[in-house]
Amino acid sequence: MENYVNQLLDLPKSVGEMLPGNSFNSIVDDSENSIAKWTGTIYKFAALVLVLGAVYGLISPLWDADVSLGEGTDMVGAILGLLIALYAVFPVAQVVRTAGDNLSASSSNIINFVFKDLIVENIKLIGKVMAIGAIFSAICMLLSWLTDITIFGGFGYVSMDSVNQFANLPMEGLSALCGMFGLDFVSQVIGDWMSWDVSVSAGEAWSWEGLVAVGWELVGAVLILARMFVSLAVFHFLYSLLTSFAGWLRSPYLPFKTM
Repeated sequence: MENYVNQLLDLPKSVGEMLPGNSFNSIVDDSENSIAKWTGTIYKFAALVLVLGAVYGLISPLWDADVSLGEGTDMVGAILGLLIALYAVFPVAQVVRTAGDNLSASSSNIINFVFKDLIVENIKLIGKVMAIGAIFSAICMLLSWLTDITIFGGFGYVSMDSVNQFANLPMEGLSALCGMFGLDFVSQVIGDWMSWDVSVSAGEAWSWEGLVAVGWELVGAVLILARMFVSLAVFHFLYSLLTSFAGWLRSPYLPFKTM
């Protein structure tokens, strides 16, 4: 009698195993272990969408009658800017793809993946994309300086405030921590470091001021990378503090020797 009852209770499992193509249970059961892989796949898909969307958006003015490329040198500048922007799309997409590969290869548990790996990769992604944008802006400025033709590559994402705020969160956290301990001068130094802008207006063609402006644009790219690495170091420091504090809460103790 007991065997019949067990067979009846196992009926859903037995039928489910016999169904063709039924892998839904394994997918759900392994979902936690697959989060890193799925997240990486999303980033890889985003890189593909970025390329397709950017390429279409950049070349659409060529057949859009409502968009004018200008005449003479204005048209030449617009076409050169278009070609440079098309070239820049692929390095940017590769940065996104690399972030996806790194996330897919993560072996961290769900907590470290969400609160550490994902944040670290996004800080890297933002910093590298902004640096690439600054480099290509410098290339446009250099060509404008050489040819006396206005060339604009359309790298406005370099100054996106919301993106910058996310990348600067570790520094803002450190600034707030220093403020809690009365280290206001350190907070001021951090604020000055994160708001330091070395970019200058483009000068005239074949002028010393114009060449210096190109140089400062390249310095800006280096500064963006420096901020990224400092933010990463600060984030790892703050994360280690939080994990150490959480570990102490699980088993609190006072660091005194027993007399």
